[in-house]
Order: sequence, then C-alpha cells, then structure tokens
Amino acid sequence: MTQQDPTSTDSSQPVLAIVCQTVPPYRRHVHRRITAEIPELRLVTINTHQDKSRDWHLEDAADIGLVNLSVAQTAVGSGENLLSRLSISRMRSEWRQGGQTIDILENHNTAAVIVNGYNDLGRIRVMRWCRRNSVPCFLWGDANICAERLLPPAKKKLKQAFIRHVLGYVSGCFGCGRYGVEYWEHYGANPDTVFVSPYEPDYTSIQQLSQEYVDSVARQHQLSSDRRRLIFCGRLIPEKRPDLLVECFLALAAERPKWDLVMLGDGPLKQSLVDRVPQELTERVIWIPFTNKQDEVSALYRSCDALVLPSDYEPWALVINEGVAAGLAVVATNVVGAAVELVVDGDNGRLVPPDNQQTLTEALLDVTDPDKIDRMRAAAPDRLADWQRRGDPIAGFRKALESVGVITGS
Repeated sequence: MTQQDPTSTDSSQPVLAIVCQTVPPYRRHVHRRITAEIPELRLVTINTHQDKSRDWHLEDAADIGLVNLSVAQTAVGSGENLLSRLSISRMRSEWRQGGQTIDILENHNTAAVIVNGYNDLGRIRVMRWCRRNSVPCFLWGDANICAERLLPPAKKKLKQAFIRHVLGYVSGCFGCGRYGVEYWEHYGANPDTVFVSPYEPDYTSIQQLSQEYVDSVARQHQLSSDRRRLIFCGRLIPEKRPDLLVECFLALAAERPKWDLVMLGDGPLKQSLVDRVPQELTERVIWIPFTNKQDEVSALYRSCDALVLPSDYEPWALVINEGVAAGLAVVATNVVGAAVELVVDGDNGRLVPPDNQQTLTEALLDVTDPDKIDRMRAAAPDRLADWQRRGDPIAGFRKALESVGVITGS
C-alpha cells in the first residue's frame, strides 16, 4: 500500500488537520491512534516548530500525514527569550507560516482543525481563517490552573483579555486533565465545549519490553540488580527542582542504605548538582545523559522502583504516565497535571506540596520503606487502567468532533 502525499489535493475524504509544535514520540503515537480509530477522517499533521536539543527523526512520519514547516523555527520554551520571540522578523516569519498552513488547509477537504497552542501570530491567523470559513477549530493546550493563581493581577488581567479573545475563534478546547479543564474554564471557555485529551505515551511499548533488553540497558549503565533505585527523568532546570531531590536523597541515604538515585537528563544545573554529592555517596547517585531513544528510557524506568518529580510547576509531565506504565511507585508534587490523575496518595505513591524539603523527604522515606514499596508498585496497573478509562485522548477527540457534527457517534 503506497503512502499518500499529505500535501496533495484530495477531495475524496474529509481531513482532520492538527497544527502542532514538534513531533516527539508521544505525539506520533497519539496521531497514529487517530488514523486507526477515527477512520472517518484523514489526518494531516502540520508541524510548525522543532526542538533543536532533540532529534525526533521526522523523515519517516508519513504514517501521520506529516507536513513539516519547521525550518528555522524553534519550539517555544526551548531556550528563546521573550525579546527574540517578539521581534519584527520573528512575527513576520510566524505570519508567513500561518499563511503556509492555510494554503495546506485550502488544498484539502478540511473538515476540522486542532491547533496546539495560541502563542504565535501564525496560529492566531489559522484560527481566524477557520472562523471566517466556518471550519470547526479546537484549541489544544497542556497548561494547568495551578500557575495562574500565582500571576500578578496586571498580568492576569491582560492574559484573561487575550485568551477570551482567542476563545472567540474556536469551537472548543482540549485540556490534559482536570487542571487543564479548570484552566480553560477559568479563562471563560464554556464548560460544555471543554474536552479531556491528554498527552499519552505508547503504554504497550513500555510494558512489553523484553526483560533481556531491560537487563542489557541496566548493565550498560552499571545498575546492579541487587540495589533499589529512585529515578528522576527530565531536564535539569530550576523549575523541575532536581536540586531539592538531591538534597532529600542526601538526607535519607544513611537511613536507606540499599537505595540509589538515578538522575536521567541534562541541563544547566547538572554540574552544580554533581558537586553537591559528597565523596562517600558518589557511587549511589548515577548520572545518565539525555537520550531520545524511548526504549532505552523505558528500560531505565523498569530498572528502578520509584519515579520522583518534585517540580514547582509542571503543566502535564508525561514522565508520570511513563513511570506508572513501567510499574513504578511515584512521588510528585500536587501541582503536576499528570500526577493528580495517575497517583493516589498512599496507594501507588505520594503527592506532596512543592518547595518543601521536609515533606518530600518524608514522602521518599515512606515510599522506600521495605514494607511499602512493593505494594505501591503493585498498585500501578490499576491506577493506569483507571486513567485510561477516564482520560483516553481519542475518546476526547471523538466527543469534540461529534459536538460540531464532523463525525457521528459510534
């Protein structure tokens, strides 16, 4: 069966176009599910940006109808400062890219559009085109309500006015979970037009890794089979608070002599964190560089016992989904979007307030208790199954598309 050119004119089947920033493995997984589970529509994925720090191998993404417009564009949040994003040249580039996206939409029988984010002129231009042409358009975002409560009054008022304006262009919104739904409703979205459609990894690929492969990755990184391990996975940046985790581990290391800490990732804090670890504990804190090989990351999860994410704020945090799928207990802050959906405090892990070393240390001691860790890990499959029932992204997409008559209920 030959692959269809996603940029060609094809009036034989209505198109669902998704305008997104970057195409990491989890997005590709969900888009593949769309092609399989929403057969009424043909998917066209329009990628507008790329994360220069990661290579997601976009060359082989024809199976999700990829059109890559990301040349010279960097994903928002990957290191750009505000002034560069507001430069005249950047805004002109975004406007032109919006025009390119519209050309693609006009070249198809476009039935509906989903726009990932609202933070550039190109996206606003696309949403306006949809409204003028009576094409249902949905806004997808991974923000959650927790950070909004901390905004200064002037910034909150300005943001509220802007988002209310943007919401006037769209038929509805997608949030990753309860915090995402609260975010859109806080800014004026009609609750009847807000749908749950979260980030989701390929759970099966995590769960079905062979034990032989898991063991080989553990040996590669010198992870002994007779040790138990906490793991942090993410960028080593201030917002994710790897510094707090390292301090907590140093505080409990003597009380938990059979436990080590794996720090998986890179970032500006790395060297300062390495320098904090005293000589007598250097063999118990293992530093593993970032890898874009998802199977290797999953094997590292499965070589550990508990995932820790002490972030001050995290819109969603897909690592929570991955960790629970790998059968780990989880310790995370209660402002992390995925954590409040997949972690039940005291059951499969602990939820703690952010920026509290004492509470985090107590939670880590609780999870690493030899009488509790295996019970918490055993609870992971039920917590994941419960979330998959409540937060299936394709179910959310179908409900939204049904609400505007693009598809009918099954």
